[in-house]
Amino acid sequence: MRFFNFGDKDEYGRQRRIEHRGRFLRASRTGGVALRAQAEAAGVNVTANTSQGFRLSSTPLQNTQVALQNGRFVLRGRYGSGPTKLNVSKTGATVSTRNALGSFNWIKPNRSSAKVAGVQVRGKNAAYLQGIYMLFVGAAMALKLLVQLLVLVFQLAVWLGDMVYRLALATPYAWAVLKRRFRNGQLRRRLLEGSGKTSPTIDEWSSQEQVAGIVLILVSWGQGQRMSETLNSIQGRVTQSQEWPLLASAAECLDPVAERLESARENASDPKAGDPRLFIAALAGALEESGDQQTTAEAILQADELALAVGERTELQEQSLQVYGDFAGIRFQEPEVSPAGSEEEARDMQASTPEYGAPQRSRGDAAIDLNTASFEELQEVPHMGPERAEEVIAMRPVTDLSQLRSIDGIGAKRLADIEAHVRLG
Repeated sequence: MRFFNFGDKDEYGRQRRIEHRGRFLRASRTGGVALRAQAEAAGVNVTANTSQGFRLSSTPLQNTQVALQNGRFVLRGRYGSGPTKLNVSKTGATVSTRNALGSFNWIKPNRSSAKVAGVQVRGKNAAYLQGIYMLFVGAAMALKLLVQLLVLVFQLAVWLGDMVYRLALATPYAWAVLKRRFRNGQLRRRLLEGSGKTSPTIDEWSSQEQVAGIVLILVSWGQGQRMSETLNSIQGRVTQSQEWPLLASAAECLDPVAERLESARENASDPKAGDPRLFIAALAGALEESGDQQTTAEAILQADELALAVGERTELQEQSLQVYGDFAGIRFQEPEVSPAGSEEEARDMQASTPEYGAPQRSRGDAAIDLNTASFEELQEVPHMGPERAEEVIAMRPVTDLSQLRSIDGIGAKRLADIEAHVRLG
């Protein structure tokens, strides 16, 4: 120990109290200089001090001391493991908190202590110093808390802003999806009620007649015209062009199919029963039921190309394409268009390229796991459109492929097609 503790630091980095505590000599600013002697017998400490007199003391309990100081009874106890402790004496109990400056007594402030540059201060002066110190500490803590609160508010504002931004971006798409599902549900209900029926019924038509029906509905009704007004133009285009071989093979069926469709629409019980989208849904379901995936996809693509050659796509045509894709279980993708070499080539490409590309289907040996595939991957499976993909996700885990029979529109034949493209993980 250095002389009078000069240069020694306590746990807070402050100069220790300037004093000398030897075995027989004590010297400090407040206690003066005193000689002392100490002995212990039977658990009792005996201390003699020239300044404070004679004392007998003992520790009957942990952190508790009882003593006789010059014939006066003394009780001291300090309890607690943290900086705040409970102090007990014969005059009562107090609570004090130790800090970097010293100790502040919350019940009796005059019993506080403070150490400045190694000089111990007690009483009122210590209470004043502790009050000033704690005021500054409290202000610093309040400022820190305020800064943390502002940071938290800022982070919350950023998070809310991001959520609002994402919601604003997603709302139009989500609303469009909801309207699309609602529309498809209404179309299914009307089909079950018997709306959109022709004589003979659409599922009894040949594949060429079904293709002819798709062309007529998309090109004629999709443009708000009667089929009799556009029939000759459609026949001329499909027979003279080599771009639409599937449509050309159905050219002879255009006349009888146009009569059936116009008759069914005129005899409809209400305008909703003559909705072109209703007939498109019936044709899409019939073609998909045939199991000819190539014809199902090519029919709508070539019909769309013909419609674009006639004029710009209308909203009804756009909706009809969506309905066809949903009911036929196919998904369209945007075509990848390479940069045109000139403005003229770009115009030609824009005029000849449909907005929708080929439907995506799984090909090759890579099977899609029904239990882990994403929503988009499931739609690459034959006969698996957006709505059926959602039903597959809802029924997970799929333990047997026969579970797919519970999905509306998947029968034994379609299940056989699906089995070749999927697996159960």
